[in-house]
Amino acid sequence: MRENDRACRVAVPATTANIGSGFDVLGLSLALYNEAAFLPDTGRAFPDIEITAEGEGLSEMSRGADNIVIQAMARTAAAAGKTLPGGRLHLVNRIPFARGLGSSSAAIVCGAELANLYLGSPLTKEELLDLAAQMEGHPDNAAPAVLGGFVISMMDGDHVHGEKISVSSDWQAVAAIPDFELLTEKARAALPDGYSRADAVHNVSAVSFLLAAFFQKNPAYLKLGLDDRLHVPYRLPLIPGGREAMARAASAGAYGATISGSGPTMIAFTARDRAEEVGEAMRQGFAAAGAGSRIEVLDFDDLGAHEI
Repeated sequence: MRENDRACRVAVPATTANIGSGFDVLGLSLALYNEAAFLPDTGRAFPDIEITAEGEGLSEMSRGADNIVIQAMARTAAAAGKTLPGGRLHLVNRIPFARGLGSSSAAIVCGAELANLYLGSPLTKEELLDLAAQMEGHPDNAAPAVLGGFVISMMDGDHVHGEKISVSSDWQAVAAIPDFELLTEKARAALPDGYSRADAVHNVSAVSFLLAAFFQKNPAYLKLGLDDRLHVPYRLPLIPGGREAMARAASAGAYGATISGSGPTMIAFTARDRAEEVGEAMRQGFAAAGAGSRIEVLDFDDLGAHEI
């Protein structure tokens, strides 16, 4: 255990899930990191933890025992059959809230990794992933947050099967993050109860090309692979400027673009020498609909959650 250390510190990446046709299955980690530090105080009983924070979402974040990081710490300790002390928790939030970049998964994984680290790492990465996916309700953000890279994931009861591959270092992601939020619950509610056979077959075809793009590091397949019929057509109307941002990204030379997670962030995949131009085109796409946005040009993360 780590009672004598000054602090346990971890970093967890942002994630983009679905990736077009990979609805609820595929996820990818991005080199934008939340950090969390836990300074234990064995004279205080868990969950008596003072929370300080900087960065994104401060007005929306709980500072009490219902904070999602503390909840994840508690779940992890219970899974390990151990107890945690109270203390201090400092959070550095770089991942924007409710924008489709995995902020809730990052918070859960931060708590799980911190607790596991303090307790001497009794849980494996696979067990931490199971726990995070159970808390999140699906694995497509949790898996790349824990493992890094491009991850294919599948829930099998309470267990996650996850297969990771590294992403081409020649590619970059361009995230156009609008000034408005889109809650996952609202984005889920927009989806239909069923799909036609034609749409189902189309998505099987598309996700096959999407997997080929990443496995073979062949960007020519990305446009085909991002062509989704299960969620993107139903969520785009909830994102003013989203359709135009996608179209302008393609015109600027992106390999392809889609909704990041459940939105409202739009994400494009591009060659490095086109990234800035693609980002400006996406910003203009949102502006055409009267929406402000900021652009993040990001490398892909291959570490996942890690100690710092």
